[in-house]
Amino acid sequence: MNKTLHKVALVLVLGMVLLSSTAIFAAWQPKKEITIIVPWSPGGATDIMARKLQPIIKREFGINTVVVNKEGGNSAVGLTELITSRPDGYTVGLASSTILSLMAQNQLSWKSDRFTNICLISEDPMLLAVSKNAKWNDLHEFMADVKENPGKITIGTAGSKNVNHADAVLAAQSVGSTIRQVPFDGAAKALAAVLGGHIDAVVLKPSETINQIKSGELKALGTFRKERLASLPDVPTFEEMGYDVFPYGPVVQISYLVAPAGLNKEVKEKLAEIFRGAMLTEEFQKYAAEAGFVCNPITGDELDAYVQSVTSALAEVARKVY
Repeated sequence: MNKTLHKVALVLVLGMVLLSSTAIFAAWQPKKEITIIVPWSPGGATDIMARKLQPIIKREFGINTVVVNKEGGNSAVGLTELITSRPDGYTVGLASSTILSLMAQNQLSWKSDRFTNICLISEDPMLLAVSKNAKWNDLHEFMADVKENPGKITIGTAGSKNVNHADAVLAAQSVGSTIRQVPFDGAAKALAAVLGGHIDAVVLKPSETINQIKSGELKALGTFRKERLASLPDVPTFEEMGYDVFPYGPVVQISYLVAPAGLNKEVKEKLAEIFRGAMLTEEFQKYAAEAGFVCNPITGDELDAYVQSVTSALAEVARKVY
């Protein structure tokens, strides 16, 4: 009887070990399509970026994804839907500095703790650019004019109280002066205004200006970044030209993949593996270079720290700049 009980106990123990081993080594795998919420309208830079990832994820990982556009409220509408979704790995979204700016200005009833950060997708360092017919030929000439004429130089931006706006104001502050910010409903309208001579300059993303720069319609005077852009290697940074435009930390435009809070660690790591792998492919890196954005898909604690540093900088800007 004792031997029988001993055998039964041994079988139970072995069974528990096998179950435990299965739980350890059977990593989470998506069993259905993953929905990617893009909180902007179709056809924009963020939407195109998400759709570029779809066929790569399918080819490299055999996983289907569906892009759903939920525009409105400067990305707040789509991301509000995201944070109320089930944290099961099947719904993710694209957050950005725009939503972090809204949080910094207390325009939302929720904060970043409603997100699980998955992977950095892009950094869009802003450019200061002027028309080919403008009188300024380099950054020093432009900044000298800003210094000598406080409040008179007009700089167009896509929207207001965002990274574009902050960079324009911080550039003027770096020489102890001010500019007149002119907000537009989108980059296309700001570009039309500067090319038409209605404003002096624009602060926009490289992805929004690179075609006009390469065709010679625009002159890019400076990049709001610590290092030069590989896609525009001849354009100097404000820092190397001696202008401190980041006194509060990195005021940069980023896009990063998020899921609802409460996501299982194993699921989070698998999603990071999938999306990071897709972004590191030669195909997507080539697209990033052509579009003029930086794709360095950091994850985990490094991503959390980076998002926090951007959030802190935007909060300082909200208090001291706008």
